[in-house]
Amino acid sequence: MNKKLGINSPRIKEFGGEIDAREVEIIELGLDRVDFLDEQKEKELLSKATYLTSSFGTEFTIHAPHIDSRIEGIKIDFSSNNGKNFTVMEKVIKIATEIEAGYVVVHPGNQIGERKCLNLNILNLIHLCALAEEYGVTLLLENLFDRDGGNKIGVLPGEILHIIEMVGSEHLKINLDIGHAFIASNAYGISLEDYFEVGSYIHQMHLHDNFGVLESEAVMFGDRHLPLGLGKINFGEVFKSISKTNTRNLILEVKNSTRKYTLESLAQIREFCSLRSGLTPPAITSHIESPIACIQ
Repeated sequence: MNKKLGINSPRIKEFGGEIDAREVEIIELGLDRVDFLDEQKEKELLSKATYLTSSFGTEFTIHAPHIDSRIEGIKIDFSSNNGKNFTVMEKVIKIATEIEAGYVVVHPGNQIGERKCLNLNILNLIHLCALAEEYGVTLLLENLFDRDGGNKIGVLPGEILHIIEMVGSEHLKINLDIGHAFIASNAYGISLEDYFEVGSYIHQMHLHDNFGVLESEAVMFGDRHLPLGLGKINFGEVFKSISKTNTRNLILEVKNSTRKYTLESLAQIREFCSLRSGLTPPAITSHIESPIACIQ
């Protein structure tokens, strides 16, 4: 299966970044960072997407808002029965349809009361999958990692699988975030490989590096979204495991990077994508000593 190489939209020049859209095949449009409910901002967003598609043949996938989004008006939480969840997500799915994005990444909600919150997540996703089916879009549930002593749903692979099975829709698959999985695997003493046991449901992956340590004041810790090789994730093993999945899109989701390091990471992923079956995955050179970890 051919895999498309992509990157998160803040790294693209048209969205304020340093990467030319022609250097990737697909862009993950971050609707968690834009007040798209504002008509003018939505218009500007769609205009940029249309330009990139018509000029370079760029394809899109979408990252929906979530509980940790900084813009209050678009923030949603699947652990609640707030009607805002459906209103915001309906708009997201309509935007996905307009730019022909087949996938929409969503986050599970926060954990407050164990069973009630899990059930609300499942019910919300059942309703949203029906809407996604209507518009021909597939939702991708992303694995998270715990903050504040364990307050997230969908941290462990078994949790994600349980939600997928309970929702029971062909329009709900998995976006495996390797950085989140690495932090969670270290925190709970499981293998990163365990996340690939749900491989048939994995349709997209977020690739970025970190040191496998929970949030801290120290700049090197937490969900740093570093370029490949600047943390401690063994991407050689990750690349081997991708063959167990149904991954269509490999999204480099970096936040702390420069053009040089971003292009190096894209080249490493591109090399993997071009390998024939049976060849050794590319070696990822570690640069832990680099000051890149301090870039905001």
